[in-house]
Order: sequence, then C-alpha cells, then structure tokens
Amino acid sequence: MNEIFTVIGIGIVSAALIIILKQYRPEFAFAAALVFGIGVMIYVISVFSDIFIKIKELTEISGIGHEKFKILFRCLGICFIAKSASEICSDCGQSSVASKIDFAGKTAVLISAIPLYSEITDIIKNLIDL
Repeated sequence: MNEIFTVIGIGIVSAALIIILKQYRPEFAFAAALVFGIGVMIYVISVFSDIFIKIKELTEISGIGHEKFKILFRCLGICFIAKSASEICSDCGQSSVASKIDFAGKTAVLISAIPLYSEITDIIKNLIDL
C-alpha cells in the first residue's frame, strides 16, 4: 500500500519539474515525462513481482492452462504500455499520435487474444453438442 504513495510523490514532483521545463526548456519536457513514465513502470514491476509469483501459484492450483494466463497478462501489459504512451503524447499536445497509439494498442490486444477466442469457440461447440 505504501508503494502507491511513493509513486504519487514522485509523480507530483515530476509534474512540477515538467511544468517548469515547459516554461524554460520545452524541448526537455517530453524527455522528462518519458523518463518518469519508464521509471514508474520499472518501479511497479519490481515492487509487484511478488504478485506475479502468487498468480503463477494460483494458476498451477486452478488447473487452468498456463498459456491462457500468459495471454491475459500479455494483453494487460499491452494495455498499460499503450495507455502510458498515449497519455505522454497527449500531454505533449499530440492528440493525433495519441489516438493512433490507442488504436494500435487495441488492435494488438485483439490479435494477442485470438487463441482465447478459439478456446471459447471450442467450449461453445462442446456445449452445443451436449
């Protein structure tokens, strides 16, 4: 729980720094926002690595295939990365680029989840045959 307060504090300091940079050196504001975004992602992954271990244990206990959870986490990662990149572009005033990144992220999730769609289709076919 305390980790979120760390991220919030760093975020507020970074936002203030970015505002100051935009006034005096706007060319560095984008770089600062990018560094902050990458730093937060690395921090979150390192802090919450225990959660990934616990989810792996639950996957093994549940009997649901490891590949299905892998697909779900890949889609979740795509969502987080695409949304972060989109918001950085929006903050820099590039809403057109941001919308393209959102679209690309949604398309990547759709493509990554195709194996799950085929699995759902097989389940439906089996239910209909009963």
